[in-house]
Amino acid sequence: MPRDGNELANGAGGALETKSSLPFLTDTQRAALDAALAGKQRRAGSESTSSRLLRLGSGTEELRATRSSGGKAAHADPPRSKSEQLHDRHRARSGKGSGKAKKGGAGGKYTWEGAGGALMAGDDLEVDPNDPNYDPDEDEPRRAPVALHAGHSEEVAAFKQAADVILQEYFSSGDAGETGTALQELQQSGLHHLFVKRLVARAMDRHTREREMASVLLSSLYSQVLAPEAVARGLLEAVAAVEDLRLDVPDSPDVVATFVSRAIVDEILPPSFVEGIPADSAGAAEVRRKCGVLLKGRHAAERMQRCWGAGAGLRLAETRAAVASMLKEYVASADKAEAERCLRELAVPFFHHEVVKQALLLAMEAPASQGPLLALLAHMADSGLVSGSQMHKGFQRVADGLADTCLDNPAARERFIAITHQAEAGGWLDEGVCGELAAPPASADSAADASAHSVQAFKAASLEAVREYFASSDAAEVARRLEELAEPGLQNILVKLAVQLAMDRRGRERELTSVLLAGLVPAPLTRDQLALGFTRLLASVEDMALDIPDAAHQLSLFLGRVIVDEALPPSFLTSVLANLRNDSLGVSVVQATGVALSARHAAERMLACWHSAQTTEELRDSMQALLEEYEASGDVGEAARCLRELGVPSYHHELVRRTLAAAFAAPKHAPALCALLAALASSGQITQTQMRTGFNRVCALLDDYALDYPAACTQFEEFQAAGEHEGWLQPLADGAGA
Repeated sequence: MPRDGNELANGAGGALETKSSLPFLTDTQRAALDAALAGKQRRAGSESTSSRLLRLGSGTEELRATRSSGGKAAHADPPRSKSEQLHDRHRARSGKGSGKAKKGGAGGKYTWEGAGGALMAGDDLEVDPNDPNYDPDEDEPRRAPVALHAGHSEEVAAFKQAADVILQEYFSSGDAGETGTALQELQQSGLHHLFVKRLVARAMDRHTREREMASVLLSSLYSQVLAPEAVARGLLEAVAAVEDLRLDVPDSPDVVATFVSRAIVDEILPPSFVEGIPADSAGAAEVRRKCGVLLKGRHAAERMQRCWGAGAGLRLAETRAAVASMLKEYVASADKAEAERCLRELAVPFFHHEVVKQALLLAMEAPASQGPLLALLAHMADSGLVSGSQMHKGFQRVADGLADTCLDNPAARERFIAITHQAEAGGWLDEGVCGELAAPPASADSAADASAHSVQAFKAASLEAVREYFASSDAAEVARRLEELAEPGLQNILVKLAVQLAMDRRGRERELTSVLLAGLVPAPLTRDQLALGFTRLLASVEDMALDIPDAAHQLSLFLGRVIVDEALPPSFLTSVLANLRNDSLGVSVVQATGVALSARHAAERMLACWHSAQTTEELRDSMQALLEEYEASGDVGEAARCLRELGVPSYHHELVRRTLAAAFAAPKHAPALCALLAALASSGQITQTQMRTGFNRVCALLDDYALDYPAACTQFEEFQAAGEHEGWLQPLADGAGA
């Protein structure tokens, strides 16, 4: 019998208290997975990644450069398979570095170099009095002249070359997560400032879209991959090089100043950074002056968020929405030139298959618009705007999802066949590429097709159940539907569909899916069927990556979560490798999951993995909504519950900052807002560290707040004094400024 909804919903989260801070995988499990992955790599043969074996739990393990960058090549002619496209992506970053730890342990995360610096010689270095640079006043044993390592210049040159490859792929794919992984794999954290500098320089020579992408990448990698010192140093070096950059980009001082100002607004640089820019050259002085102008006045933050233009965003959902809007406008106006202009402005040639897919779906749904839409596709193909490979990929995506489309549009198959034949006859689609996929199925009435009919019916019912679950969060209803279907051998289909649907949605749906899978096991969903569902997902992750750029990363989180929730045993990671190709992306997903589960606090991180999937903007919006609701209701308990559901204790300082800012803006709510902070701190929900960090952030911006709210300084001092007196705010250390 299905369990009740509360039991299902709490099935995953109730284990939190039982998880320790130790790695989730035991030494035996790590060793077994290590051996299985090593064997998989040996069998991969000639692939360049086979020499980089996984060493789980060693502290120096790395993810091999076999993670897909989304498989979105700008063009590929003639059309090739999805696996071949992904394989080329894997090879693009192969062979970087030896995989060994750097001498002296240098290059670790958030470090500049090894002890004494990578450029420092040993203590036994002798001073040559005959050296023309010899200074007898500095002839001390501990002040030996700096000597370069023999291969340091080659190491820097290799890093710059690798950084250029990574940036080129990022500007093509827009996948910040993959870019961060590729940068970490270089194991050169001491050179990350060069990556920041090259990112700015490469973006300057491109369009506003790439400049926005560069700003977003800095914000995404900040603190997680790029140390704060590396970001500051890299941008400072970009400022210093502005005169050289001016040769290629005449307005380079303005562009660099915009990058710096945007970084300050994104809170990856302190406001004091501008004061630290040395005015030792005309270009640097101009950058400093321009930053002061950009950051001055009201609404400066809002202006800088749109500094690269309204159309410079790169999120997948926004691009899809822009494509849909373009097609809708074209259907109404039939203006091909305007549609072509809009598509060029999007600057996403690697994503043109989405235009083809949406146009075909719209044509099948509304036959009246079929003629104009096909004429548009033909025009874009003839002009070369949409390449042959992108056209092929768009048709193939529609063909792959034709069974699902037919559930909503029974005539979709016949219409798609007619469109395919028309495109082939017009010469803008290669003949036969979709003929096999578009072939109608045999009659479902015959006994021979009874099994296929059953599969389609189960798939349709599963889709409906999952979509209803996302709307209602009623896990018990899904369990009841599974029992009613009475198809225990097909339950893996529901697993695969649920994960695929959740991947294309937000953190809420992903969390709901993880809770659902854990709650359905062991009945009505068997562990064997859950394992089969994830096996099928791992085998098809290359295809999913074409539609969802970070599919591999998301799948590793889903897999790690079901293991932490004890719905699947850790041994699944080892056993599933036998069902995957040696060079497949699925092997890398298994490897990434093993690395994640071998880290300290792995269980806690996995249980909160989908809360961290929210973007910074989404978290800020959620916290702002929390405060607005609290100001209206005064319900501290509800505010605490909402904050707890966000699951981001490391970002609670943002709520503190916003609470103080709200008090400045509405003094009548100040006592209630102060009481909220006191309650959250007293209960331990906001730690003293987060509370003090939030106050320090406001203190650093107090002069700016005072421009809009003259009483801000006085209010801040009152809040701080009250917090320190009542014990919910840690006093500043002696000598520290307010």
